[in-house]
Amino acid sequence: MSHHHLRSAVMRRGLVIAVLLLVVLATPVWPALAQTPPPEPKISITGTFDQITSAGRNIYDGNFSRDNDREWYARIRFRPDFEFAVGRTKAVLGIELDLNYGQTGSNDGGFPGNNAGTACGFVGGCKAAGAAGGGLDLNTDVAGLFEVKWIYTEFDLTGKNSLMPFIPLLTVARAGGQPFGGIANYKIYYANGDFAGLDLYTLFTPYIKNHFAFVVVEDQLAGGNRGADRQARSNRGEDYAFIISPEFAAFKGLELKPMFSWFHADGVTNVSARRNAFNVRTVGQFMNNAAAFAGVNAPGTTTAAGDATMHEERHTVGLDARWRVGPFGLDPTISYQWGAYDTQALRTNGTVGKVRGDASAWLFDAIASYQLGPLLLEFRGVYSTGNKARDNLSLSRRYYEPLDLDTGYWVGWLGILGLGVDYFNGGGGANQGMDTSIGYDRYGRGQFALRATYSIMPALSVYGVVAPTWTAEKVDTDTGCPALTVGNSQVGCTSRVAINSNSFAKGDSRYIGTEVNGGFTWRFAANAAFDLAGYYLFAGHALDQSELLNGNSVKRNARDGYYAAARMRLSY
Repeated sequence: MSHHHLRSAVMRRGLVIAVLLLVVLATPVWPALAQTPPPEPKISITGTFDQITSAGRNIYDGNFSRDNDREWYARIRFRPDFEFAVGRTKAVLGIELDLNYGQTGSNDGGFPGNNAGTACGFVGGCKAAGAAGGGLDLNTDVAGLFEVKWIYTEFDLTGKNSLMPFIPLLTVARAGGQPFGGIANYKIYYANGDFAGLDLYTLFTPYIKNHFAFVVVEDQLAGGNRGADRQARSNRGEDYAFIISPEFAAFKGLELKPMFSWFHADGVTNVSARRNAFNVRTVGQFMNNAAAFAGVNAPGTTTAAGDATMHEERHTVGLDARWRVGPFGLDPTISYQWGAYDTQALRTNGTVGKVRGDASAWLFDAIASYQLGPLLLEFRGVYSTGNKARDNLSLSRRYYEPLDLDTGYWVGWLGILGLGVDYFNGGGGANQGMDTSIGYDRYGRGQFALRATYSIMPALSVYGVVAPTWTAEKVDTDTGCPALTVGNSQVGCTSRVAINSNSFAKGDSRYIGTEVNGGFTWRFAANAAFDLAGYYLFAGHALDQSELLNGNSVKRNARDGYYAAARMRLSY
């Protein structure tokens, strides 16, 4: 081989070795230089379609002594949730539409007949008055339909790849209009439904977690508190709540959820957070009325929101638990509430002015269950404290006040004293807020129920419930309902009121009545279920009411109420 060829071979060999060395040395660097591709954006839709029809009598307006309230109607609810997600970060928009079959108001629910744009033509013209719904009349043009239920963003606040990655614990933040879900409780007793604010969900270990939520009830914008004249002010004050609720998996089968909440309100607040009970000695005679929160030195001169210098501070502690041992289950709840509040009321010296009252109330609720093959047996009991008929509510409140139950208390157990298959019937004014404020009027609650569910096959189950109900303190039946006009006939009798000087003097009866209900659920296709149920209330004497006829007080005995409902639900 010539010298020239030898030198070329050496050079080629050196070049190959150099390239191999470069490849070997550069290989560890490539992953560092390469960027992980971002996750693909995803959009998903989940929700329900409900088609419901129901018919009944004497359960709609809360006055069981007059049984001329009856109806047979049908409606549809569409409840879609739109989720926009990129990796673990997501935004959710939840919409709700409620539509009656046919025109249910005195004028067209759509345009051009409905010039005001009010759902169903006028307030009270829709089922569940005040709800954003409409009537599907001929040509089905409907005004005022959409409700925004949820609108929030969820993201990792702490932990790996989070907003604050230097904190190792994973905390998921949710900001905006969102559901309470399990923030405060397992079993619904304090916070349910939806709210605007912030929730921080921290995972300390797989067995220890914590919710910390800030709930904005009412907010004050800049300038809303200006003006020497209270009537010229537009503020509603700052109403808010904090909820701290850890979760502990003590051992297999037992979960504990203690809760502490502080609620602050200025003047009038949302009716879900404060029962608007009647009180003779309070200015305006209602506990959540603007007159009750008028200016300290000028009663009666205030805005519709009341004076924001009139405060309420309410503290609630609770313990919710779930215990499962084989076929046996126990779900106990205990909660205590205390605080102080201002109202304009009649003082002990006979003058009218600011009065500081104190709140103290207890709630006990427990479910025991036993699964015996296809048969599930359940027992549930509740006791909540209340006020006596003659108590001055401006001085003391002994009835329990949740933050927001959104008609969810005892849902599925009752249909008249709670909500069942047709969740627009029962509840609310028909039971003095027993599904929204737990107790009956000011009088508290004592109740137990037996429920048996039998699964004939995995897709078909039947059930039956019997539930006698009392109040903790005797109800004064020398009281009545407010006048049920067109605008509030669906809202019902949300509070008993005085009819003469004998009202709220003494209690007469604790027995609300006994509700009996039964039905079945048939999951006849994928994601589709048909429910049929009937509900009957054997009314007790605590539901008796009095009226003024020609200036004379007349007591009317309560009559039974009932309804039946069918629902076809598609979930997707």
